[in-house]
Amino acid sequence: MSVIIYELNEVPKKLLDFYSLSHPNSAFAFLRDNSRLFETNTADVGELSPWVTWPTMHRGVPNVEHEITDLGQNLTNVNKEFPSVQNILAGQGIKVGVFGSLQSYPLPKNLDNFSFYVPDTFAAGDECFPKELNAFQRFNLSMVKANARNVSKGVAIRDASRFIFNARHLGLKLNTFLKLTNQLISEQINSDKLVRRRTSQVEICFDLYFKQISETKPDISFFFTNHVASCMHRYWPTIFPDDYEKGKFIKNWITRWSGEIPHSIKVANYQLMKLINFCKLNNSELIVCSSMGQAAVKNVLLKNKQVLITNLKKLMAYLGAEIAEWEPRLSMAPQVVIKPKSESILENLKKLKKIFINGKNINYTILKTGDVRFDISLLNQENLNVLDDDKSISNKDIGVENIKLQDAAGSYAYHISEGILLHFNPKKKINQSSNRNWIPISSLDFAPSLLNKFNKDVPSYMNNENLFGN
Repeated sequence: MSVIIYELNEVPKKLLDFYSLSHPNSAFAFLRDNSRLFETNTADVGELSPWVTWPTMHRGVPNVEHEITDLGQNLTNVNKEFPSVQNILAGQGIKVGVFGSLQSYPLPKNLDNFSFYVPDTFAAGDECFPKELNAFQRFNLSMVKANARNVSKGVAIRDASRFIFNARHLGLKLNTFLKLTNQLISEQINSDKLVRRRTSQVEICFDLYFKQISETKPDISFFFTNHVASCMHRYWPTIFPDDYEKGKFIKNWITRWSGEIPHSIKVANYQLMKLINFCKLNNSELIVCSSMGQAAVKNVLLKNKQVLITNLKKLMAYLGAEIAEWEPRLSMAPQVVIKPKSESILENLKKLKKIFINGKNINYTILKTGDVRFDISLLNQENLNVLDDDKSISNKDIGVENIKLQDAAGSYAYHISEGILLHFNPKKKINQSSNRNWIPISSLDFAPSLLNKFNKDVPSYMNNENLFGN
Protein backbone atom coordinates (compact mmCIF):
# COMPACT_ATOMS: atom_id res chain seq x y z
CA MET A 1 0.00 0.00 0.00
CA SER A 2 1.18 3.51 -0.82
CA VAL A 3 -0.43 6.94 -0.58
CA ILE A 4 -0.26 9.85 -3.02
CA ILE A 5 -1.09 13.34 -1.74
CA TYR A 6 -2.05 15.81 -4.50
CA GLU A 7 -2.03 19.24 -2.87
CA LEU A 8 -4.45 21.24 -5.03
CA ASN A 9 -3.94 24.63 -3.46
CA GLU A 10 -7.01 26.70 -2.44
CA VAL A 11 -9.60 24.80 -4.49
CA PRO A 12 -13.01 24.88 -2.72
CA LYS A 13 -15.84 22.39 -3.09
CA LYS A 14 -17.84 24.95 -5.11
CA LEU A 15 -15.39 24.78 -8.00
CA LEU A 16 -14.89 21.02 -7.74
CA ASP A 17 -18.66 20.40 -7.73
CA PHE A 18 -19.16 22.82 -10.62
CA TYR A 19 -16.55 21.11 -12.79
CA SER A 20 -17.65 17.60 -11.81
CA LEU A 21 -21.25 18.32 -12.84
CA SER A 22 -20.27 20.03 -16.11
CA HIS A 23 -17.71 17.33 -17.01
CA PRO A 24 -19.21 13.99 -15.92
CA ASN A 25 -16.43 11.96 -17.56
CA SER A 26 -13.61 13.88 -15.88
CA ALA A 27 -11.20 12.73 -13.18
CA PHE A 28 -12.83 15.31 -10.92
CA ALA A 29 -16.25 13.71 -11.42
CA PHE A 30 -14.78 10.24 -10.88
CA LEU A 31 -13.18 11.31 -7.63
CA ARG A 32 -16.34 13.15 -6.58
CA ASP A 33 -18.31 9.92 -6.97
CA ASN A 34 -15.70 7.39 -5.78
CA SER A 35 -13.98 9.08 -2.84
CA ARG A 36 -14.79 9.85 0.74
CA LEU A 37 -15.52 13.58 0.80
CA PHE A 38 -14.35 15.96 3.52
CA GLU A 39 -14.59 19.72 3.77
CA THR A 40 -11.59 20.97 5.72
CA ASN A 41 -11.69 24.02 7.94
CA THR A 42 -8.40 25.66 8.74
CA ALA A 43 -7.57 26.11 12.41
CA ASP A 44 -5.59 29.29 11.72
CA VAL A 45 -6.45 32.78 12.92
CA GLY A 46 -5.71 36.11 11.24
CA GLU A 47 -5.25 36.67 7.53
CA LEU A 48 -5.07 33.34 5.73
CA SER A 49 -2.09 32.59 3.48
CA PRO A 50 -1.07 29.26 1.93
CA TRP A 51 2.43 29.44 3.43
CA VAL A 52 0.66 29.43 6.82
CA THR A 53 -2.27 27.05 6.26
CA TRP A 54 -0.20 24.25 4.66
CA PRO A 55 2.22 24.08 7.60
CA THR A 56 -0.86 23.79 9.83
CA MET A 57 -2.00 20.73 7.88
CA HIS A 58 1.48 19.25 7.74
CA ARG A 59 2.32 19.83 11.42
CA GLY A 60 -1.03 19.24 13.10
CA VAL A 61 -0.99 22.50 15.08
CA PRO A 62 -2.50 25.93 14.28
CA ASN A 63 -0.48 29.01 13.38
CA VAL A 64 -0.65 30.38 16.92
CA GLU A 65 1.55 27.42 17.88
CA HIS A 66 3.82 26.81 14.88
CA GLU A 67 4.19 30.60 14.34
CA ILE A 68 5.07 30.26 10.66
CA THR A 69 4.07 33.56 9.09
CA ASP A 70 6.25 34.17 6.02
CA LEU A 71 7.93 32.54 3.07
CA GLY A 72 11.61 31.86 3.66
CA GLN A 73 11.22 31.85 7.43
CA ASN A 74 13.94 30.05 9.42
CA LEU A 75 12.23 26.80 10.41
CA THR A 76 15.00 25.34 12.58
CA ASN A 77 13.15 25.73 15.88
CA VAL A 78 9.68 24.83 14.65
CA ASN A 79 11.06 21.75 12.89
CA LYS A 80 12.28 20.55 16.27
CA GLU A 81 9.13 21.41 18.22
CA PHE A 82 6.47 20.65 15.58
CA PRO A 83 8.09 18.70 12.71
CA SER A 84 6.16 18.18 9.47
CA VAL A 85 4.33 14.92 8.94
CA GLN A 86 6.76 14.18 6.11
CA ASN A 87 9.72 14.33 8.48
CA ILE A 88 7.90 12.39 11.21
CA LEU A 89 7.06 9.58 8.80
CA ALA A 90 10.59 9.49 7.40
CA GLY A 91 11.96 9.43 10.95
CA GLN A 92 9.84 6.37 11.68
CA GLY A 93 11.04 4.40 8.67
CA ILE A 94 8.45 5.32 6.02
CA LYS A 95 9.77 6.10 2.54
CA VAL A 96 8.65 9.64 1.66
CA GLY A 97 8.71 11.74 -1.52
CA VAL A 98 8.23 15.51 -1.53
CA PHE A 99 7.73 17.71 -4.60
CA GLY A 100 6.99 21.37 -4.07
CA SER A 101 5.09 21.36 -0.76
CA LEU A 102 5.11 24.84 0.74
CA GLN A 103 7.66 25.60 3.49
CA SER A 104 9.69 22.51 2.53
CA TYR A 105 13.03 24.31 2.20
CA PRO A 106 15.75 23.51 3.15
CA LEU A 107 16.31 19.79 2.59
CA PRO A 108 16.26 17.67 5.76
CA LYS A 109 19.73 16.88 7.09
CA ASN A 110 18.91 13.17 7.07
CA LEU A 111 17.62 12.01 3.68
CA ASP A 112 17.90 8.26 4.35
CA ASN A 113 14.14 7.65 4.16
CA PHE A 114 13.35 10.15 1.42
CA SER A 115 12.91 8.74 -2.08
CA PHE A 116 13.12 12.25 -3.53
CA TYR A 117 12.87 15.81 -2.23
CA VAL A 118 12.20 18.93 -4.31
CA PRO A 119 11.50 22.02 -2.14
CA ASP A 120 8.89 24.65 -2.93
CA THR A 121 9.20 27.28 -5.64
CA PHE A 122 10.13 30.00 -3.14
CA ALA A 123 13.23 28.17 -1.94
CA ALA A 124 16.36 30.20 -1.24
CA GLY A 125 18.50 27.68 -3.12
CA ASP A 126 18.20 25.01 -5.82
CA GLU A 127 19.29 22.02 -3.72
CA CYS A 128 17.24 18.88 -4.40
CA PHE A 129 17.46 15.16 -3.80
CA PRO A 130 18.61 13.48 -5.92
CA LYS A 131 21.06 16.15 -7.07
CA GLU A 132 20.25 15.57 -10.73
CA LEU A 133 17.02 17.53 -10.11
CA ASN A 134 18.98 20.68 -9.21
CA ALA A 135 19.06 21.84 -12.83
CA PHE A 136 15.27 21.67 -12.99
CA GLN A 137 14.86 23.56 -9.71
CA ARG A 138 17.25 26.28 -10.85
CA PHE A 139 15.13 26.76 -13.97
CA ASN A 140 11.92 26.55 -11.94
CA LEU A 141 13.02 29.26 -9.50
CA SER A 142 14.14 31.53 -12.34
CA MET A 143 10.71 31.27 -13.98
CA VAL A 144 8.93 32.05 -10.70
CA LYS A 145 11.08 35.17 -10.37
CA ALA A 146 10.27 36.27 -13.94
CA ASN A 147 6.53 35.56 -13.85
CA ALA A 148 5.39 37.60 -10.88
CA ARG A 149 2.43 40.01 -11.33
CA ASN A 150 2.67 40.00 -15.12
CA VAL A 151 4.07 37.02 -17.00
CA SER A 152 7.33 37.72 -18.79
CA LYS A 153 7.94 36.82 -22.42
CA GLY A 154 11.53 36.04 -21.60
CA VAL A 155 13.11 32.78 -20.51
CA ALA A 156 16.20 32.38 -18.36
CA ILE A 157 18.19 30.94 -21.25
CA ARG A 158 21.14 29.56 -19.30
CA ASP A 159 18.97 27.88 -16.65
CA ALA A 160 16.53 26.62 -19.29
CA SER A 161 19.29 25.12 -21.45
CA ARG A 162 20.79 23.25 -18.51
CA PHE A 163 17.41 21.79 -17.66
CA ILE A 164 16.41 20.94 -21.24
CA PHE A 165 19.71 19.11 -21.75
CA ASN A 166 18.64 16.66 -19.02
CA ALA A 167 14.87 16.99 -19.42
CA ARG A 168 14.10 13.60 -21.01
CA HIS A 169 16.34 11.85 -18.51
CA LEU A 170 14.54 13.61 -15.62
CA GLY A 171 11.13 12.55 -16.91
CA LEU A 172 9.80 15.25 -19.24
CA LYS A 173 7.37 13.50 -21.59
CA LEU A 174 7.24 14.08 -25.33
CA ASN A 175 3.59 15.16 -25.20
CA THR A 176 4.46 17.73 -22.51
CA PHE A 177 7.32 19.03 -24.66
CA LEU A 178 4.85 19.37 -27.55
CA LYS A 179 2.42 21.22 -25.27
CA LEU A 180 5.19 23.61 -24.27
CA THR A 181 6.07 24.16 -27.91
CA ASN A 182 2.42 24.84 -28.71
CA GLN A 183 2.29 27.27 -25.79
CA LEU A 184 5.21 29.28 -27.19
CA ILE A 185 3.61 29.35 -30.64
CA SER A 186 0.20 30.38 -29.27
CA GLU A 187 1.83 33.30 -27.42
CA GLN A 188 3.09 34.66 -30.74
CA ILE A 189 -0.42 34.49 -32.20
CA ASN A 190 -2.25 35.77 -29.12
CA SER A 191 -0.25 37.50 -26.41
CA ASP A 192 -3.05 36.82 -23.90
CA LYS A 193 -1.84 33.21 -23.81
CA LEU A 194 1.30 34.33 -21.99
CA VAL A 195 -0.59 33.98 -18.70
CA ARG A 196 -0.69 30.20 -19.21
CA ARG A 197 3.03 29.90 -18.59
CA ARG A 198 2.23 29.54 -14.89
CA THR A 199 0.34 26.36 -15.75
CA SER A 200 3.08 25.17 -18.11
CA GLN A 201 5.49 25.10 -15.16
CA VAL A 202 3.17 22.69 -13.34
CA GLU A 203 3.08 20.39 -16.37
CA ILE A 204 6.87 20.12 -16.26
CA CYS A 205 6.85 19.55 -12.49
CA PHE A 206 4.29 16.78 -12.70
CA ASP A 207 6.23 14.82 -15.32
CA LEU A 208 9.30 14.84 -13.10
CA TYR A 209 7.25 13.93 -10.04
CA PHE A 210 5.53 11.06 -11.86
CA LYS A 211 8.85 9.61 -12.95
CA GLN A 212 10.06 9.72 -9.35
CA ILE A 213 7.04 7.92 -7.88
CA SER A 214 7.11 5.36 -10.70
CA GLU A 215 10.77 4.52 -10.22
CA THR A 216 11.46 5.08 -6.52
CA LYS A 217 8.03 3.89 -5.27
CA PRO A 218 7.79 5.80 -1.98
CA ASP A 219 5.28 4.71 0.65
CA ILE A 220 3.84 8.22 0.60
CA SER A 221 4.47 11.23 -1.63
CA PHE A 222 3.34 14.85 -1.76
CA PHE A 223 2.89 16.97 -4.91
CA PHE A 224 1.90 20.64 -4.64
CA THR A 225 0.37 22.80 -7.35
CA ASN A 226 -0.78 26.42 -7.24
CA HIS A 227 -1.82 26.83 -10.87
CA VAL A 228 -5.58 26.55 -10.35
CA ALA A 229 -5.43 28.87 -7.31
CA SER A 230 -3.65 31.61 -9.27
CA CYS A 231 -6.32 31.42 -11.99
CA MET A 232 -9.18 31.51 -9.48
CA HIS A 233 -7.81 34.68 -7.90
CA ARG A 234 -7.81 36.42 -11.27
CA TYR A 235 -10.68 34.91 -13.25
CA TRP A 236 -13.34 33.73 -10.78
CA PRO A 237 -15.94 36.12 -12.31
CA THR A 238 -15.68 34.30 -15.66
CA ILE A 239 -16.99 31.09 -14.06
CA PHE A 240 -19.26 32.51 -11.36
CA PRO A 241 -20.46 35.93 -12.62
CA ASP A 242 -23.54 35.76 -10.38
CA ASP A 243 -21.27 36.04 -7.34
CA TYR A 244 -20.89 39.75 -8.13
CA GLU A 245 -23.21 42.68 -8.58
CA LYS A 246 -24.74 42.83 -12.02
CA GLY A 247 -22.65 44.72 -14.59
CA LYS A 248 -19.48 44.68 -12.48
CA PHE A 249 -17.49 43.04 -15.26
CA ILE A 250 -17.89 43.94 -18.91
CA LYS A 251 -18.87 41.15 -21.26
CA ASN A 252 -15.71 41.51 -23.36
CA TRP A 253 -13.49 40.91 -20.29
CA ILE A 254 -15.53 37.85 -19.29
CA THR A 255 -15.29 36.42 -22.80
CA ARG A 256 -11.61 37.25 -23.24
CA TRP A 257 -10.51 35.39 -20.09
CA SER A 258 -13.23 32.73 -19.87
CA GLY A 259 -10.87 29.96 -20.91
CA GLU A 260 -8.25 30.37 -18.19
CA ILE A 261 -9.82 28.52 -15.24
CA PRO A 262 -11.03 25.68 -17.53
CA HIS A 263 -7.51 25.40 -18.97
CA SER A 264 -5.95 25.18 -15.51
CA ILE A 265 -8.50 22.57 -14.40
CA LYS A 266 -7.94 20.60 -17.60
CA VAL A 267 -4.26 20.28 -16.68
CA ALA A 268 -5.08 19.22 -13.11
CA ASN A 269 -7.68 16.81 -14.47
CA TYR A 270 -5.09 15.17 -16.76
CA GLN A 271 -2.69 14.76 -13.86
CA LEU A 272 -5.36 13.35 -11.57
CA MET A 273 -6.44 10.83 -14.20
CA LYS A 274 -2.86 9.60 -14.45
CA LEU A 275 -2.72 9.28 -10.67
CA ILE A 276 -6.07 7.44 -10.54
CA ASN A 277 -4.81 4.91 -13.09
CA PHE A 278 -1.52 4.62 -11.21
CA CYS A 279 -3.41 3.90 -7.99
CA LYS A 280 -5.54 1.22 -9.63
CA LEU A 281 -2.44 -0.52 -11.04
CA ASN A 282 -0.25 -0.21 -7.95
CA ASN A 283 -2.64 -0.74 -5.03
CA SER A 284 -2.17 2.90 -4.05
CA GLU A 285 -4.53 5.45 -2.51
CA LEU A 286 -5.00 9.04 -3.63
CA ILE A 287 -5.75 12.01 -1.40
CA VAL A 288 -6.60 15.31 -3.12
CA CYS A 289 -6.66 18.22 -0.70
CA SER A 290 -6.47 21.95 -0.17
CA SER A 291 -5.52 23.65 3.09
CA MET A 292 -8.22 26.31 2.55
CA GLY A 293 -10.38 27.56 -0.32
CA GLN A 294 -11.37 30.65 -2.26
CA ALA A 295 -14.61 32.57 -2.75
CA ALA A 296 -15.68 35.75 -4.53
CA VAL A 297 -14.57 39.09 -3.09
CA LYS A 298 -17.50 41.43 -2.63
CA ASN A 299 -17.25 45.13 -3.58
CA VAL A 300 -14.08 44.34 -5.51
CA LEU A 301 -12.18 47.10 -7.30
CA LEU A 302 -11.37 46.41 -10.94
CA LYS A 303 -7.62 46.58 -11.54
CA ASN A 304 -6.23 47.97 -14.78
CA LYS A 305 -2.95 49.38 -13.48
CA GLN A 306 -0.86 48.70 -10.40
CA VAL A 307 2.17 50.49 -9.01
CA LEU A 308 4.95 47.96 -8.50
CA ILE A 309 8.60 47.86 -7.48
CA THR A 310 10.16 46.61 -10.70
CA ASN A 311 13.84 47.46 -10.15
CA LEU A 312 14.93 46.61 -6.62
CA LYS A 313 18.55 47.52 -7.34
CA LYS A 314 17.57 51.09 -8.21
CA LEU A 315 15.41 51.44 -5.12
CA MET A 316 18.13 50.18 -2.78
CA ALA A 317 20.80 52.29 -4.48
CA TYR A 318 18.62 55.41 -4.13
CA LEU A 319 18.30 54.68 -0.42
CA GLY A 320 22.10 54.48 -0.19
CA ALA A 321 22.43 50.73 0.32
CA GLU A 322 25.38 48.96 -1.27
CA ILE A 323 24.66 45.87 -3.40
CA ALA A 324 26.74 43.74 -1.02
CA GLU A 325 24.50 44.72 1.92
CA TRP A 326 21.39 42.85 0.78
CA GLU A 327 20.08 40.12 -1.49
CA PRO A 328 16.64 39.60 -3.07
CA ARG A 329 14.35 36.82 -1.90
CA LEU A 330 11.58 35.12 -3.89
CA SER A 331 8.12 36.29 -2.86
CA MET A 332 4.56 36.46 -4.12
CA ALA A 333 3.88 39.62 -6.12
CA PRO A 334 3.15 42.45 -5.54
CA GLN A 335 5.25 42.08 -2.39
CA VAL A 336 9.04 42.37 -2.65
CA VAL A 337 11.38 40.86 -0.06
CA ILE A 338 15.09 41.31 0.66
CA LYS A 339 17.51 39.71 3.09
CA PRO A 340 19.71 42.35 4.79
CA LYS A 341 23.37 41.46 5.17
CA SER A 342 24.19 44.52 7.25
CA GLU A 343 22.43 46.15 10.21
CA SER A 344 23.16 49.58 8.74
CA ILE A 345 20.71 48.88 5.94
CA LEU A 346 17.82 49.43 8.36
CA GLU A 347 18.92 53.06 8.67
CA ASN A 348 18.80 53.37 4.89
CA LEU A 349 15.23 52.06 4.83
CA LYS A 350 14.04 54.86 7.11
CA LYS A 351 14.46 57.19 4.13
CA LEU A 352 11.33 55.60 2.65
CA LYS A 353 9.21 57.55 5.16
CA LYS A 354 10.11 60.77 3.32
CA ILE A 355 9.29 59.41 -0.15
CA PHE A 356 5.69 59.71 -1.33
CA ILE A 357 4.18 58.26 -4.51
CA ASN A 358 0.88 59.99 -5.21
CA GLY A 359 0.71 60.69 -1.48
CA LYS A 360 1.56 57.17 -0.33
CA ASN A 361 4.74 55.62 1.08
CA ILE A 362 6.40 52.36 0.20
CA ASN A 363 5.87 50.54 3.48
CA TYR A 364 8.34 48.04 4.82
CA THR A 365 8.02 45.36 7.49
CA ILE A 366 10.85 43.57 9.27
CA LEU A 367 9.76 39.93 9.41
CA LYS A 368 10.53 37.36 12.08
CA THR A 369 13.04 35.90 9.65
CA GLY A 370 15.00 39.18 9.68
CA ASP A 371 14.00 39.69 6.05
CA VAL A 372 12.36 42.94 4.96
CA ARG A 373 9.10 43.00 3.01
CA PHE A 374 8.11 46.01 0.89
CA ASP A 375 4.46 46.82 0.14
CA ILE A 376 2.79 49.57 -1.81
CA SER A 377 -0.94 49.82 -2.45
CA LEU A 378 -1.68 52.03 -5.45
CA LEU A 379 -4.16 50.97 -8.12
CA ASN A 380 -5.50 52.51 -11.32
CA GLN A 381 -3.26 55.58 -11.21
CA GLU A 382 -3.13 57.64 -14.39
CA ASN A 383 0.21 59.30 -13.60
CA LEU A 384 2.84 59.11 -10.87
CA ASN A 385 3.96 62.09 -8.82
CA VAL A 386 6.95 61.15 -6.67
CA LEU A 387 8.33 63.42 -3.95
CA ASP A 388 11.41 62.97 -1.78
CA ASP A 389 10.68 65.52 0.94
CA ASP A 390 9.69 68.43 -1.27
CA LYS A 391 11.92 67.43 -4.17
CA SER A 392 10.23 65.99 -7.25
CA ILE A 393 11.95 62.90 -8.62
CA SER A 394 11.25 60.38 -11.36
CA ASN A 395 9.57 57.12 -10.38
CA LYS A 396 12.30 55.34 -12.36
CA ASP A 397 14.90 56.76 -9.98
CA ILE A 398 13.48 54.53 -7.26
CA GLY A 399 12.72 51.51 -9.46
CA VAL A 400 8.93 51.94 -9.40
CA GLU A 401 6.57 51.72 -12.37
CA ASN A 402 2.87 52.07 -13.06
CA ILE A 403 2.26 48.71 -14.72
CA LYS A 404 -0.65 48.00 -17.01
CA LEU A 405 -1.91 44.56 -15.98
CA GLN A 406 -2.00 41.94 -18.71
CA ASP A 407 -5.47 40.75 -17.80
CA ALA A 408 -6.93 43.62 -15.72
CA ALA A 409 -7.32 41.00 -13.01
CA GLY A 410 -6.93 41.50 -9.31
CA SER A 411 -7.88 39.25 -6.43
CA TYR A 412 -11.47 38.81 -7.53
CA ALA A 413 -11.57 35.66 -5.39
CA TYR A 414 -9.71 35.33 -2.11
CA HIS A 415 -8.97 32.97 0.73
CA ILE A 416 -11.67 31.34 2.86
CA SER A 417 -11.15 28.86 5.68
CA GLU A 418 -12.99 25.97 3.97
CA GLY A 419 -11.02 23.61 1.71
CA ILE A 420 -11.46 20.08 0.37
CA LEU A 421 -10.12 16.60 0.99
CA LEU A 422 -11.05 13.60 -1.16
CA HIS A 423 -9.79 10.13 -0.26
CA PHE A 424 -9.85 7.57 -3.08
CA ASN A 425 -9.11 3.95 -2.24
CA PRO A 426 -9.53 1.68 -5.30
CA LYS A 427 -10.16 -1.31 -3.02
CA LYS A 428 -13.16 0.29 -1.33
CA LYS A 429 -16.43 0.74 -3.19
CA ILE A 430 -18.30 3.98 -2.55
CA ASN A 431 -22.10 4.07 -2.60
CA GLN A 432 -22.55 6.85 -5.13
CA SER A 433 -26.22 7.44 -4.35
CA SER A 434 -25.40 8.31 -0.72
CA ASN A 435 -22.07 10.04 -1.40
CA ARG A 436 -23.47 13.55 -1.72
CA ASN A 437 -22.51 15.30 1.47
CA TRP A 438 -19.12 16.61 2.51
CA ILE A 439 -18.08 15.66 6.05
CA PRO A 440 -16.69 18.68 7.96
CA ILE A 441 -13.25 18.18 9.53
CA SER A 442 -10.46 20.33 10.92
CA SER A 443 -7.26 20.80 8.93
CA LEU A 444 -5.55 19.60 12.13
CA ASP A 445 -6.90 16.09 11.45
CA PHE A 446 -4.78 15.59 8.33
CA ALA A 447 -1.31 14.93 9.80
CA PRO A 448 -2.34 12.55 12.62
CA SER A 449 -4.58 10.62 10.20
CA LEU A 450 -1.58 9.99 7.94
CA LEU A 451 0.47 8.80 10.91
CA ASN A 452 -2.33 6.46 11.97
CA LYS A 453 -2.62 5.27 8.38
CA PHE A 454 0.91 3.91 8.67
CA ASN A 455 0.48 2.77 12.28
CA LYS A 456 3.04 5.29 13.51
CA ASP A 457 3.19 7.18 16.77
CA VAL A 458 1.09 10.36 16.90
CA PRO A 459 2.65 13.20 18.94
CA SER A 460 0.67 14.17 22.04
CA TYR A 461 0.10 17.73 20.74
CA MET A 462 -1.87 16.45 17.70
CA ASN A 463 -5.48 15.35 17.45
CA ASN A 464 -5.59 11.55 17.43
CA GLU A 465 -7.70 11.24 14.27
CA ASN A 466 -7.79 8.39 11.76
CA LEU A 467 -9.69 9.64 8.71
CA PHE A 468 -8.07 7.31 6.18
CA GLY A 469 -8.19 3.90 7.86
CA ASN A 470 -5.49 1.24 7.50
